[in-house]
Amino acid sequence: MTIEPREQINRYLPLTPERAERFVEEWEGFVLSCVHRMRIIDAEDVLYRVFYRALNALPDFRGDSKISTWLYRISWREGLRYIWKQNRTAQREAPILEADDQPDPGESVLEVLERRETAEQVRWALSKLPAKDREILALRYLEELKTTELAQRLDIPTGTVKARIHRALARLKVLLERNHDE
Repeated sequence: MTIEPREQINRYLPLTPERAERFVEEWEGFVLSCVHRMRIIDAEDVLYRVFYRALNALPDFRGDSKISTWLYRISWREGLRYIWKQNRTAQREAPILEADDQPDPGESVLEVLERRETAEQVRWALSKLPAKDREILALRYLEELKTTELAQRLDIPTGTVKARIHRALARLKVLLERNHDE
């Protein structure tokens, strides 16, 4: 198995301005792709934060995983921080119907309201899950990655992926049931 050149840490260490520039150039597209998958509009802000964190941590990179896996995790965490900050500072406004939230012609008002309420309950329950659970569920169900793709992306065995998905779904179910009973 051949290691991709940009996955070799010795290309960037010891860290110099030139090597830092090479790191950013070689990984910018990868990070932007991660950020865009999270549907973050202001990707440049998150991109800056990811590279700021990554370049500060790069000298301490132990090589326990591939650089792409390590950088993906930083991108994911920074994306979540950005989303959390945006949600926290956003004003509470009445939800606007999005294109995919338009009622079907045969759908009653009650059905539309029930669907929206269910979606809101799922969003609430997801927000209560640990970040690791949210990550695995988002990758599996929003990005529609297969188990083998998830294992590769997260640099973990496929059995671990299956177990994490199962546990995350079980936790989500418990939260939804508790919320429903209240």
